[in-house]
Amino acid sequence: MHPTPQKPSFPYIGYWLSLAAGIGLAACVQSPQAAVPAPTLPPVPMAWGAEVEGCAGGERLRAAVASVRRELQAQGLALKTSCRVSRGALAVQVEVVDGLRASKVLRGPLADGEAVDMGTPAGVASANAASHNTELSPDVQHNRQWLRALMARHQFDNLPDAWWRFAQKAAPQPALAEVDLVAR
Repeated sequence: MHPTPQKPSFPYIGYWLSLAAGIGLAACVQSPQAAVPAPTLPPVPMAWGAEVEGCAGGERLRAAVASVRRELQAQGLALKTSCRVSRGALAVQVEVVDGLRASKVLRGPLADGEAVDMGTPAGVASANAASHNTELSPDVQHNRQWLRALMARHQFDNLPDAWWRFAQKAAPQPALAEVDLVAR
């Protein structure tokens, strides 16, 4: 007597395994990138500092930034800057020094020593960094609007591509009558 071959308990298991493997391989053929997760590189950190040396604008820029810093200090905040000479802009980041005082003008988490929540990290370009992005939380929108108003009071324009990029407004030109009187 010969033993009778046993049928597998799942008669079509080989078929289903082959089909699943085939679908997985087909996905790789259609989009090889989908099979391998894209590497995520950490954002390049900005060189944040207290000085604006090397930025275009000279003494006028230094005076304007010093004025912003004084106003922020009274509100329990500090300004860090990074000059982006290649882009003609000043990158800014506001940090909390005294969360209790800062809570009078800002919203969201205000932990001492941490950056104010603006929705995205300062210095990192992304779609959510756009200046007037309305798809962010009300707290973040408030904080961004507050920063734009603060910087505008000190003669800075917010650039549209990032909430953290500012350009100094042009120096006011004297009226024609003033120039004419000086020439006489």
